[in-house]
Amino acid sequence: MNTFRVAYIVCSAATGASALIAAGYWYRSSRPTPALNAPPAASISDVPELHILNAQADVYEVQAALAEASRLNKKAAIWSAIAALLGAAAAILGIA
Repeated sequence: MNTFRVAYIVCSAATGASALIAAGYWYRSSRPTPALNAPPAASISDVPELHILNAQADVYEVQAALAEASRLNKKAAIWSAIAALLGAAAAILGIA
């Protein structure tokens, strides 16, 4: 086997691995699980402050889950770019 053929095989395998890693990150980023609080036992007309605090806590949990999803999306985009570059290198090496 010549050097270009070996490089083509290595780039092709690395492309597949990078794409699978990116897919894994995107899958994880699509499944945020914020820890939502149960509604308070008191009536909203009796203790409105309790309901307001409960809603604020839920907002913070959702915000944290979205930040985590954003971080995972960033990693997935980076791995996709790596896969695209390796795929382009494999295509060029396949021609040579």
